[in-house]
Amino acid sequence: MASGLSMEKAYGKFSGDALVLGAFALLAGLGMVNLYSASYGYAMALGRAPGYFAFRQLLWYIPAFAVFSLAYALPMDFMRKQAGTAMLVALLLLVLPFLPGIGITRNGASRWFGFAQLMFQPSELFKPALVLYLAHILSKKAERLGDVANSVLPPLVVAGLGTFIILLQNDFSTALLVASLAIIMFWVARVPLVFFLASASVALPLTVLSVLTSPYRLKRVVGFLAPSFDPAALSYQVNASTRAIRAGSLWGKGIGQGTLKLGSIPEVHSDFVFAAWSEETGFVGVLVVFVLWAAVLYRAWSFSVKSEDLFASHLCFGMGAYLGLQVLVNVLVSAGAVPATGIPLPMFSSGGSSLISVAIAAGLIGNATRRSRQKEVLHG
Repeated sequence: MASGLSMEKAYGKFSGDALVLGAFALLAGLGMVNLYSASYGYAMALGRAPGYFAFRQLLWYIPAFAVFSLAYALPMDFMRKQAGTAMLVALLLLVLPFLPGIGITRNGASRWFGFAQLMFQPSELFKPALVLYLAHILSKKAERLGDVANSVLPPLVVAGLGTFIILLQNDFSTALLVASLAIIMFWVARVPLVFFLASASVALPLTVLSVLTSPYRLKRVVGFLAPSFDPAALSYQVNASTRAIRAGSLWGKGIGQGTLKLGSIPEVHSDFVFAAWSEETGFVGVLVVFVLWAAVLYRAWSFSVKSEDLFASHLCFGMGAYLGLQVLVNVLVSAGAVPATGIPLPMFSSGGSSLISVAIAAGLIGNATRRSRQKEVLHG
């Protein structure tokens, strides 16, 4: 009886991983402040209220908190059993943007479905679904991964199918990110090296061909390789972003005091929101964000290394890789270190679909690490 009470007390007191929860809460708060500050000028230029984009994002936090809570609280065994279903649903949702009546096409890209102002981008949901599915299937077949044809090929086909559909949506950057996530998951599972060599021999030529056959993608690559070639067109976005980052200096201009965000940085509320944050908070503000993300990734990956549950280990590492990749790519794009893409900055960029996806990943990381912390308390 006493033992049961002590166990209940331990679980009640340590019901969550304070570091993970605290880091995500701070990132959410800072992200909302930054989004309002970055977007109010753009919103007013569109004839909207200053808080238009921030308010819309705040509404998305309601379903985001709901899916975070589910991902955080549901047993790992239950989520593992639903991995195949989640993958199937995610693949079916990827097709909806092509259906007349609900599919939405903008600027030549068919990435969304919905009605009026309520849109959803299913490729965002596909990211955590893919990690969940691969964590399940690769841990299940861990002892047979040497048999590439029967153990590795089926999940590779699933990942390839999702990547191909996203390419058909004309979303090259997301397709590349999804493919990278799949490769990371196969690497973590210790798939034989010959698999990666074979995959690279096919993927690299296809990637180059996809760039060369798309004038839009080719322009972005040319703009990156030769930023002074056509600064008024090819490199305008990145040049404006890097000016804002440099203008922030050490301490920044202060929240709400940035000026370069007002009309000179395209997509400042979305893809280039990091530039607005850098201008207003400087190196110190950037460092704070990096430390918070580093804390989350450290907890996720350290748990992955120590966990005896192979599924939870793969899942936590994969979700950390997903979030880490998005942060890294968005920051590198804003700094002009890689060609411009449409990858949002988690917790900062405007977009409900991305927020839902990040909330799922965050909940699953918190779920895994809190159970680890509970075990440490009970057996420590």
